Amino acid sequence: MKKPELAHLVAVHMGLGHLRAAYPLRSISPEGIIVWGSRGHVSRGEKKYWRLWRRIYYHLSRVGSYPVIGKLALKILISAERIPPFYPQRDLSRPTVGVRLLKFFIRKANLARSLPEYLKGDNLPVINTFYATAIALDMNVKGQEPLRENYVIICDADVNRVWVPEKPAESQLRYLVPCSRAKARLINYGVKKENIFVTGFPLPTENIGSEERMEGLKIDLMTRLGQLDPSGKFFAYYGQTVHQLLGLNRIPGSASRPFTIMFAIGGAGAQVEIVGKILKSLNKEINSAQVRLIFACGVQRKVLEKILKFINQEGLLPQIGRNIYLIYQDDVFNYFDQFNRWLRQTDILWTKPSELSFYCGLGIPILMAAPIGPQEERNRRWLMDIHAGLVPPGPPECCAEWLSDLRKNGRLAEAAWAGFIKARKLGTYKIAKLLETGQFTEE
Repeated sequence: MKKPELAHLVAVHMGLGHLRAAYPLRSISPEGIIVWGSRGHVSRGEKKYWRLWRRIYYHLSRVGSYPVIGKLALKILISAERIPPFYPQRDLSRPTVGVRLLKFFIRKANLARSLPEYLKGDNLPVINTFYATAIALDMNVKGQEPLRENYVIICDADVNRVWVPEKPAESQLRYLVPCSRAKARLINYGVKKENIFVTGFPLPTENIGSEERMEGLKIDLMTRLGQLDPSGKFFAYYGQTVHQLLGLNRIPGSASRPFTIMFAIGGAGAQVEIVGKILKSLNKEINSAQVRLIFACGVQRKVLEKILKFINQEGLLPQIGRNIYLIYQDDVFNYFDQFNRWLRQTDILWTKPSELSFYCGLGIPILMAAPIGPQEERNRRWLMDIHAGLVPPGPPECCAEWLSDLRKNGRLAEAAWAGFIKARKLGTYKIAKLLETGQFTEE
């Protein structure tokens, strides 16, 4: 997709999710992705705030695994990020403590207040992937004619009130949302309907192909379904529909690669301890080339080192580069590039229900690890509602057994197909088209 200079793209390094949302759109921005809070973009004083915020985020994302103190800290985190029940429908536009606290940081601590100055010199729209920069830009134009369009990408199926400014009826902020539930929630928070666009989460175009034909996605999905349905149960029921919708007549035959599982560790390194249990259970299948494991380690070297330790403990070091692969890069954008390429050869994505939940739209079944925080709880609910995500039916130390059962009964193939059918896939294209033409039609 080559549509240069449609918008500035502003993200923050707060885990991987907000950067991942920006990555597929990088070609529409004249300077690529602006990682706000990094060196060269902000003052030393503001950089300290962002560094502190990131450290708190990473720490709280991991503390749930700590005894006593961790459980208490996790309860505090969940309370701060609490999302109210969706029913009964009601007006939730009243600002919360989190909304007022963010306003204080923007006004008194100058959090992201220099962003408008940094962007001066043109009138391009801005796409944010984090609420703080979006709301800081929105506050900058209060009481004035807005100088540029200001968008924010919602990275979850449901969100906290902090994503919406104090007085939503007066706000010029526009929302690019992944699903209808997120739109309904924003309306409850007081956002005007005309400022909400249900585009779908921006997925990597290299995993899709063209907007019109989605040829890459369809070929990968057909191959994947063959891997996920070795007994033919899924194709016995849905084969004709699959061939018609994908436009491919080939019935999946014998696989040309081992059954491939990608285990994605979050940016904070949460849930890395599961790796040892997975390796122990699948040791035999890995050595016999029946199963291939891909560990997406992120950008933290200590996560990579822990995984290497687990691999060594199971005597599987010779399998690295054969039936075990490690995705790790110091540079987060190089990491995303590798991740997306390996995803095309992945049959199951095992991850906590983060922003990667929306990758089910690529026809990849999501095996859901334990969620961290209310947003991931809502993502898990969304995945289950559309039947694209599965809760592991047993502990990870028994995964060889239950993965085999899920393949034999066709449940994994059903989840892959449900994600392809029900989740929005073309968010990257729709966002670019909205910026280019100013027009949007919700499907």
